[in-house]
Amino acid sequence: MFKKITLVLILNMMSFMIFSQDNWMLKGYVKGMTSMQTAGTDGTIIIENSIYNRFDSNWYINDNFTFTMGLRNRIVAGNNVTLIPNYDEYVGRDTGFLDLTWVLANQTSWIGVSQFDRLMIDFTVDNLQITVGRQRINWGQTFVWNPNDLFNTYSYFDFDYEEKPGSDAVRIQYYIGESSKVELSTALNSDDKITSVALFRFNTRGFDIQFLGGIYTEDYYVAGGGWSGSIAGGGFSGEMTYFHPMNEVDSKESTLTFTLHYDYTFSNSLNLQFESLYNGFGADDLTTGLGEVLFMDSSPTNLFPTKVALFGSGAYELTPLTRITLAGMYGPEGNFLYVGPTITYSMSNTIELAGIGQYFTMDSADPTVADSGSALFVRLKWSF
Repeated sequence: MFKKITLVLILNMMSFMIFSQDNWMLKGYVKGMTSMQTAGTDGTIIIENSIYNRFDSNWYINDNFTFTMGLRNRIVAGNNVTLIPNYDEYVGRDTGFLDLTWVLANQTSWIGVSQFDRLMIDFTVDNLQITVGRQRINWGQTFVWNPNDLFNTYSYFDFDYEEKPGSDAVRIQYYIGESSKVELSTALNSDDKITSVALFRFNTRGFDIQFLGGIYTEDYYVAGGGWSGSIAGGGFSGEMTYFHPMNEVDSKESTLTFTLHYDYTFSNSLNLQFESLYNGFGADDLTTGLGEVLFMDSSPTNLFPTKVALFGSGAYELTPLTRITLAGMYGPEGNFLYVGPTITYSMSNTIELAGIGQYFTMDSADPTVADSGSALFVRLKWSF
């Protein structure tokens, strides 16, 4: 444990030391967030205070090589550390081949965690780009659910992790033109399972189109595609992935997932978004409680617990510094409903204050399992 703490401290110090060098770039933020949540059938109130710190560093070694490091540091304090079983394992889990997440402190009412979610070296020459290490491979075209995002799936409800997770992977990209490329990405996860997928992306008639195929965690052959473009002045995109089990003896079945997304921004700054999901892996009848939705392990085969889901949101700038958003989500299986209002205020170019609300409700066949809950978050963020 002492060695892990020392390593994190040294790398933090390095980030500050290299800030003044011409061939280095450093950015990041510090933010504090207080939340109050209701959970459980007895209406227990969970209070959490969090401090987040992030460093993102690039070292431009020469014209061909770039080293990138992204480090997250979190301190979480509150009764949730005690109330949630195995909370340290939940916040300290790492799904990559390398375990780059460390629980540096685990006390009765608070916990400290550090994680490298970016740690990679990039080599570029002419039209060829090769990236090795922990990185984000983002193939998603839609906003909430991404069937094409086979490497770095995330949950919409994890709103406070803007950068999203990375994978331990080798990524080879060859650019055919300004808007076309071929790519082969191969990742290894914490279960020593390989995901290896090839992608071809091109642009035609104003639409970015992609096709992909390969294997996912040595469990499925995958094939799919997606697009993004504009129709009637608004953004129109979609994704589809087909999963076929590699081992016919297994009980797994061939499954399809796809999403459709449309967004439109009016002249008065009002932005509307709509998205739908068909999830072949979803449950026909979801009645197991909110925990299955909020604490699920997101993956391409577990984008959402329900088979069908709908999303909508509206955002409007009250003033140049103040923005309000109202989002909603519905899953017919289990009558899952989510409503989330947000208001953000830019206090300066580097400081932002936000208030976020969440409300959940659904059917539940077990009276001992929570079928509704609400939360309120207040967050102050300083970026540098």
